Amino acid sequence: MCNETFFRWNVATNVLMALSINTAATVLGGGDTLSGWVQGCCCAFTVNTIAAVILPVGRIGAWFSQKVCHTKEAGFPEMLARNFIINAIYVTIVSFSMAVIHTGLGAHTIGVWLSTYFHLFFAGFVTSLIIEKPVAALIRDTDG
Repeated sequence: MCNETFFRWNVATNVLMALSINTAATVLGGGDTLSGWVQGCCCAFTVNTIAAVILPVGRIGAWFSQKVCHTKEAGFPEMLARNFIINAIYVTIVSFSMAVIHTGLGAHTIGVWLSTYFHLFFAGFVTSLIIEKPVAALIRDTDG
């Protein structure tokens, strides 16, 4: 994947994931102001984007799906396994970062983080499965 394609994929995917996961976190937290929700989306997008640039999550997901789960490339089982591990990495990083942002790093951080983690993982996993093909098509269309 060339740098421009990666950039487009990264932005499109991370915007949609930030909206989805932050909305789930906001609902789980009992609601928030519009400005709080927007700030949360911006923070989640930023953390996801930085993680995507630093970590080879796509390659980790492909390795997991093909070598650990023994799935065939481009099939639905491969997409499930790949998105499972990619989502686990991103949701762990983003949800923990957001817990630290909201509570500070202290005795309650792990409890706050774990109280929402599995719900956010589920929201992110479902979102990643829904958006994968449309984002791929969008990126293909813009590559012309």
